[in-house]
Amino acid sequence: MQQEEKIYRNVPTELQYIARFVKLMDSSIKIPGTDRTIGLDPLLGLIPVVGEFFDLILSSIIMLILMRHGSSGKVKAKMLLNVGIDALLMMIPFAGNIIDFFFKANQRNLKLALEHYEEGKHQGSAWPVLLPVIAGALFIIIVTMTVTIWLLTQVIQLIAGLF
Repeated sequence: MQQEEKIYRNVPTELQYIARFVKLMDSSIKIPGTDRTIGLDPLLGLIPVVGEFFDLILSSIIMLILMRHGSSGKVKAKMLLNVGIDALLMMIPFAGNIIDFFFKANQRNLKLALEHYEEGKHQGSAWPVLLPVIAGALFIIIVTMTVTIWLLTQVIQLIAGLF
């Protein structure tokens, strides 16, 4: 315990408690014969709504702690990106749980928070993180719309050719 306090000297106390919960959710059980771990998160994810609910609560608590202790927009944007990716992956039935075994958004967010407080990383504006995400989303929307319009014209031409 003494070593843990030394490691986390600049980290808010609430975040130290969250670190224990993140470990429980993401890496509390060592898989025999491997160096990989699993937590309750992917297992709870098998129960519809329950796993996502716990993920959302944990992510929200980490974000609230960061906001209360004056973290930068950049670290918050990176964390929101992790949460968003995790939420998208979890929409894929069963495969999302398998992917969650490797992605572990809560551990990523905890690492970001610890790096922010201990090492002074991830300082600055959120725009360097948000701009590529916005550009990527716009690209996906444009491609989706283009493919949809092309498919609709093909269907219309097919139907018109039948009459």
